[in-house]
Amino acid sequence: MPTFTDTNELNGVMQELWQSIKEDPEMSKQLLASGLIVCFHYREPEGRIVIDCSDGKELRISVGETDRKPIVEMFMKSDIAHDFWLGKINVPLAIISGKIVSKGPVNKALALLPAVKPAYAIYPNIYESVKKKSIAL
Repeated sequence: MPTFTDTNELNGVMQELWQSIKEDPEMSKQLLASGLIVCFHYREPEGRIVIDCSDGKELRISVGETDRKPIVEMFMKSDIAHDFWLGKINVPLAIISGKIVSKGPVNKALALLPAVKPAYAIYPNIYESVKKKSIAL
């Protein structure tokens, strides 16, 4: 059974997660310092989220289509993203094995992995919360 039932559920989880990251002063500070625009492309179900740190002042989150041109793009199954946020995925190994396909200066994105590691602790609650809302609808 897939982790996410549909695109709306996937987008809901990812948007809520990134909003929590944005609201965390330490995580957002490190991400903003990167100046990166990162686009995560998901499949099974389809989804896309863009994290824009380019102005260094405000982390912007876009779900779906956007006019922002990403510096780094990451392509993966939605289940891989779920496992990543649970702390179960070694990203360099996943890239080498093809579970994650990257475009752009991925070394800059990999350097941010320690910055988002605290989100591993909040992800399960966000996932469960959004999942319950989806079931209730």
